[in-house]
Amino acid sequence: MSEYEEGSSTGPRRSARTMAKAPTKTPHAVDSPSSKRKAREHETPADALQYLLTDPKSKLTKIDISDIINYNNFLDLSEASQQRLCALLPSTAFETYIPSICASHPERLAQPGSEPDAMDVDRTPATLDPAVFTSPFFLSAAHTWQDHLFSSWLGKKASDDLAQFTQGAQDGTLHADWKDEAWERDHMHVSTDARPDSDGFMIMKQPAALDLTALAKRGLLQKGDVVAYRRSFPQLNAVVEKDLLVENIHPISLCPSFLLSPGTGRALPPPLLIYSADSPYELDDKLLSIAYIADPTALERGVLDVDGRVSVSDKFAQDEAECPDPYTLTGAPSARLKNDVAVRAWKAFTVWRWRDEVRERVELQVGQERGARERVATLFYLRGVA
Repeated sequence: MSEYEEGSSTGPRRSARTMAKAPTKTPHAVDSPSSKRKAREHETPADALQYLLTDPKSKLTKIDISDIINYNNFLDLSEASQQRLCALLPSTAFETYIPSICASHPERLAQPGSEPDAMDVDRTPATLDPAVFTSPFFLSAAHTWQDHLFSSWLGKKASDDLAQFTQGAQDGTLHADWKDEAWERDHMHVSTDARPDSDGFMIMKQPAALDLTALAKRGLLQKGDVVAYRRSFPQLNAVVEKDLLVENIHPISLCPSFLLSPGTGRALPPPLLIYSADSPYELDDKLLSIAYIADPTALERGVLDVDGRVSVSDKFAQDEAECPDPYTLTGAPSARLKNDVAVRAWKAFTVWRWRDEVRERVELQVGQERGARERVATLFYLRGVA
């Protein structure tokens, strides 16, 4: 007996079993167009019409609108449907329309007489002008309607949004943000401890470093700039205006020093407004100086003291009158009043500066207002970008 005939043979033998097939992935079942059509068959005619006229996936967005809205299809409609459509068309769509001129036209006044109203026409299918369906005005309106349908402007959400806007506009509860509110929302430095006061007004506590030194550090306030102060005090029938020249900025603390004229005069001496390289300004005994000050509120008090027409108490009385809630329950000035006082001080100062091509051109500065400097922005605006 050979070794290949015995079951105890150690030689390799070919297996008679079939190899296992690798698992294959079956694609997910996809709804065929026929299944979608069957689902649509269960809809009522009203639902189908609603889908056709409002859904952005409607077939009406993918066809030439003139293929379905034309005079031939109009004639295939019932007489009642034709009458309903004729009632929706303008008077110029009918052959019985007679063009006329306005009653106030000079030609009409020169020839007085009874003329039939051009808008009073016979609106019947028999008098309908077939050319109205190929008119460029009619086709433009039809294409615009297709665009609105494709953009979801005819759906329920768009109609709800329009109804909400209309109601809000009528009630006065819906309006665009006020300019100051939008600016403060985009530029104010919101502190983590911001809190509403009794009227819900948000008091944004500004960081301690947000003063004139922050502007000087960013180059928004420079030596040689003119800072113009202007504020109206209606109760005193006075308008205080004063120009201040940035004489110097401290190299360490970055606090600016200012020069100004005494009394109620606004302008600085003309020689002081001309570019003078790095040499110190030639000062006389008539000029005053406010040295190294960082708080615009304190700078405003100094300007008013120099002017002399508005006292500190008068200024505070106006700030108090313009604040809806100036005091707390304990009688102390409210946080809102303090915030309003600071904001008004920032808004009262405007920075004027030379353009680069004018800075060293002395001949262009002589005789010009503020030495040919141009308006940059208020300190309030510059604070927002610092």
